[in-house]
Amino acid sequence: MAPALVPLSTSDGRGPGYLLLPPAGGTPRAFGPLAAASDTDVWGVEYPGHGERLAETPAASVEELAARLTDEMTSEWFSRTVVIGFGMGAFVALETAQRLGAVPGALIVVDACAPQRRSPDKNAKAGASAMGRVFGRTGLTPVAGYRDSPESWEYALDLLLGDLQLLNAYRGPARTRLSCPIAAMRGTDDPAFATGDDATGGWRVWTSGPFVGRVVPGGHLGVLDSGREAEFWARIRRLEAAFLGVEPEVA
Repeated sequence: MAPALVPLSTSDGRGPGYLLLPPAGGTPRAFGPLAAASDTDVWGVEYPGHGERLAETPAASVEELAARLTDEMTSEWFSRTVVIGFGMGAFVALETAQRLGAVPGALIVVDACAPQRRSPDKNAKAGASAMGRVFGRTGLTPVAGYRDSPESWEYALDLLLGDLQLLNAYRGPARTRLSCPIAAMRGTDDPAFATGDDATGGWRVWTSGPFVGRVVPGGHLGVLDSGREAEFWARIRRLEAAFLGVEPEVA
């Protein structure tokens, strides 16, 4: 059985490590360019039934994804790590923190509506539309060579839709706030936020610590676009500076 935690880059260990959780249908392959542009330890999460864990039965719920992930990490390691969840990965990250009984060094969520602001049916449809536009990106699909193989493409699409079904069924985590800093980023052109609803800013109620909200250029998961790796890490550094009190709350 392949591990859930996948090392993507290593460093001298002096800075904080980062744990990246993929969006629906995603694999750690999506984070290869990001990890290569980092100067610190970066880990990715491989969900069951995805990528190197393709032979495993996919999880039946977001909660199950988190439960399986907690089996591979300690509270001590988790508390020293900055966790970044993309889309569905944001909810897996929050569920994982609640199950471990520990908080990460910080939680950063990208293009994910705050749990209490979700309308699962509406968000699932918006998610399917958004993901359909980014589905062709290298690494966001679990099967290598899918472009040249109709069978691989069909399987990858089924896996994406399966993950979106998990999101549709997900009713949110326990109403327990974390004490770590939380930052929420979303793209200006993300269709999930087309109504102007401050669903990203709603993440502030999930922490008793600092909160920072950011709207960044691009569409859904646009921060994963090729060529934006240095920009992404620069934004992460600025968020971490804000956590230290430079700008405690910006929506």
